[in-house]
Amino acid sequence: MTFFVLALGLILRLINLNQSFWLDEASQAQQSALSLSQIWSGRPADFHPPLFYTLSHFWLQFGRSEIWLRLLPVTFGVANIYVLYLFARKLFPDKKIIIGHWTLKIEHLAGLLLSAAPFHIYYSQEFRSYSLLGLLGTLAMYFTHQRRFIWLAATNLILLYTHYSSIFIIFTQLAYFAIYSRKALTKFIIHNILFLVLYLPWFPQFSRQLNAGSRIDEYLPGWRNILSISPIKAFPVILFKLIAGRITFVSRPLYFAYFASVMVITLFSLLVARSQAKSFLFVWSFLPIFIMLLTSLAFPQNQPFRVIYVLPALILLIVTACLRFPKLFLTLFMYIALVGNIAYFTRPRLQREQWSQAAIFLQSQAGVVIIKFPGNFAPLDWYAPDLSVIAAVPTMPARSEEVAMKLSSLQASTTPVYLLEYLTDLSDPNRIVDNTLDQLGYTVSRTYDFPGVGFIYKYDKNDNRI
Repeated sequence: MTFFVLALGLILRLINLNQSFWLDEASQAQQSALSLSQIWSGRPADFHPPLFYTLSHFWLQFGRSEIWLRLLPVTFGVANIYVLYLFARKLFPDKKIIIGHWTLKIEHLAGLLLSAAPFHIYYSQEFRSYSLLGLLGTLAMYFTHQRRFIWLAATNLILLYTHYSSIFIIFTQLAYFAIYSRKALTKFIIHNILFLVLYLPWFPQFSRQLNAGSRIDEYLPGWRNILSISPIKAFPVILFKLIAGRITFVSRPLYFAYFASVMVITLFSLLVARSQAKSFLFVWSFLPIFIMLLTSLAFPQNQPFRVIYVLPALILLIVTACLRFPKLFLTLFMYIALVGNIAYFTRPRLQREQWSQAAIFLQSQAGVVIIKFPGNFAPLDWYAPDLSVIAAVPTMPARSEEVAMKLSSLQASTTPVYLLEYLTDLSDPNRIVDNTLDQLGYTVSRTYDFPGVGFIYKYDKNDNRI
């Protein structure tokens, strides 16, 4: 049964693995291709620790395809399933779910639910550090529960080298020991301080990244809003996404109805959960989210993937609810997984931005490519490094005089123009680039749509302006 659960998890994470890289994944690939010295001492404007970049750097030596590069996070995702299986076996020895004549060990059910979890599948396929963050976070909480302080401190150190949001789960461990065992708290603090000495080599670079991140509004105004959810709706949205995945509906009433039903089912299952480890699981499930939400008041970055390590705790609580009402909760949560996964696997708009397709299209056209950003977009640079691109917005938001200067070469040109809409609301909310093209005698002759990337407008110059 263990092999089946892991095989299912692997198969589900291999579906559509050849999707195009989206903006952040392409940036990850580019940064990982840098030298090791640049990864560890450069990247001042990239607010991420170096571990996943280092692993990806070596992974890149053997291939550059989407499938190959994403196999790295897929590996971490499947490993997370196995770690949760082992954790559940420790927490609930000899516990079984009985449905009619069918008996299922609770550790297998926990692994099965994580294998099929839409949110976990999505981020196991993302060429970013999130699946590694989830794996290490689960390991850290395993060592927290078992009070294996050397292993816990070592895992926390690796977590800090993986993603800065790991600090939320480290403070959760601190709070757990402070509440339930002062003696264990002393050991926890001593071991972690000893291991934190090994983080000192990274601290100067962290300071530079923190300084650059605090000034993001100066050079990327509005970008901070993209990185966060409204504080008013953050908690229910985070909980919903963790359970149901990145699912949306075109119909808002249908979406709200599904959202409400998932939330009711989830909260009811947490309410009826019974376990000696319930306090531990509740602390693990919710305290990192609340710490993140408090932190986001100063540093607004509160997307669900930053606390991906709480998903295994939620699943363990759901599993204990299944012990009481196996048919009800198993049916409901497998239905939620089915809806989320079918939607993700079959709907391009729920998948990643189609930059590969857009780059191939632009390379096949004889025209000038214009983007509304200070520099080239990472996916265009990755998929079409030889494509000539005019970055028409050197300062955000767009300014008329700067845009006019950037597009001045089109004054005497008759070459078609291809304008990407991507990030327009952020970089050019007043459509200054569009208006400048109009003034130069260009009009839209055709519109192309690439899911995620958005519209690409073909402009041709009017004959009477030539």
